[in-house]
Amino acid sequence: MRAARALHSGLTRHILACGGRAWNGVRESDALCAFLAGQGVPESALERESSSHSTRQNAHYAAKLLLPRGQRRIWLVTCDWHMPRALRCFEGAGFQPEPLPARCPPIPLGKDLLRSAREQACLAFDALLTRGFSKV
Repeated sequence: MRAARALHSGLTRHILACGGRAWNGVRESDALCAFLAGQGVPESALERESSSHSTRQNAHYAAKLLLPRGQRRIWLVTCDWHMPRALRCFEGAGFQPEPLPARCPPIPLGKDLLRSAREQACLAFDALLTRGFSKV
């Protein structure tokens, strides 16, 4: 919804949907594009990146597509709780990302603490794997 609003308001003219993981045979990027099309986003404004299986890979493969076109400044849309790690990954891939967080519904405190701990662990792991999020 957040990406569709950005397009409809004129903030952007292009949306790159990232994600190659599949659930029930449907890839993330295809599901995202189908949702966005249902929100009135024209297919001509959509592009899919279907190779990634992690946030770090989202940034890496997005960089391979967008940086050669000179697209360094991007609006980054993801869950509000996931935005800090996503920003770090996309900055490390060579982007100048601007956050457009999507609000997620509240969850019980225990689940929130687990999610926060997982995000911190993934952030540390990503930094270790990429030697501080080196560029693509």
